[in-house]
Amino acid sequence: MLSQIEKQIFKSWIGYAVEPRIAKFTGRQIRTTGPRIAVVGNCQAFGVAYSMKLMDPSATVHHYSTIGQSRFADLDLLVRTLQTYDYVFSHDFLSGHLRGPGDSAELRSRLPKVTRLPAITFAAFHPDLIYISDPAQPLHGFIFGPLGPYHSAIAVFAFRAGLTLDETRAMFNENVFTTLGYLNMWDEAASGFLATVQKDCGVDLSTDLMKWARKGVFMYSLVHPMGFVLFDVARRMWEKVGLTPPATDFSYYQIHDLARAEIFPVYPPIAKHFGVQGGYLFKLQNHHLANDVGDFLTLPQYLAACFKTYEKEGAARLGNKRVDGWLADEETKNLLISLARENLRKGLTPVS
Repeated sequence: MLSQIEKQIFKSWIGYAVEPRIAKFTGRQIRTTGPRIAVVGNCQAFGVAYSMKLMDPSATVHHYSTIGQSRFADLDLLVRTLQTYDYVFSHDFLSGHLRGPGDSAELRSRLPKVTRLPAITFAAFHPDLIYISDPAQPLHGFIFGPLGPYHSAIAVFAFRAGLTLDETRAMFNENVFTTLGYLNMWDEAASGFLATVQKDCGVDLSTDLMKWARKGVFMYSLVHPMGFVLFDVARRMWEKVGLTPPATDFSYYQIHDLARAEIFPVYPPIAKHFGVQGGYLFKLQNHHLANDVGDFLTLPQYLAACFKTYEKEGAARLGNKRVDGWLADEETKNLLISLARENLRKGLTPVS
């Protein structure tokens, strides 16, 4: 089966080299008379590409996904294909997504027209979300649980510390979150995010971040922003390459593409801190909305499913730097365990 990037390469050459000749022969009018734009990258790239198409409906805008691995498309083929575009925007990606060697840095060196596209990462709403790397899969290899690659640091700690499911659920309270610093993440998340985007891409998103914050929660997880965030990123990238974004009511046409993936909840004490509504409802991945409405897990259901995964994998495979640090520090470990048991005695076991 062809990867998305291989399908897009084929589609691009048909549109670039074949369709204009057919149209000239048949007299069919081609609507895409504007610039050719390519957006290469991760799960956020579709939202950026969609936004750019909305900003100029006459443009040809193609999305090239660097998720997964290609069977035959290598960097040479990708470079030749992207040379046919007027503008190319690309997230960073590692060698291994394409056949043979070649990462985003080499793409930029071989194709100077490529503009580096910032990836949005913001932890303040979901400070408990972590990944567990799978050493057997070096390229974005993660151990998957009930919410795909998304895991709760508290749940992993509790399992490895030998706590019961009830004791684990009792950890999902404000006193534990305060102890772990979960309520004071905004400044660090904001400054780190803005500094990284400025350093890597030369773009200032500080005013955009303030606008997003005024709308409330703007992330589905650490790495999945809402559609209006990606629209603002697309607008900034246009400005960077000298294009003029028109006034567009994105809210009327927006697609929340990343809402089809897993959604990590904003825990109520954290949500209260930001003046928004929170909960403990975990949304499962569903990229086939036409066939099924999908499913959700309550906190008890989520934790039970996590423990099943962790029992199957074994504690030795559940390495994570943050959790490792909690377990290695006897004072922190004992404090968290005592809070879990104290909360359980008080009946503080949230459900949803």
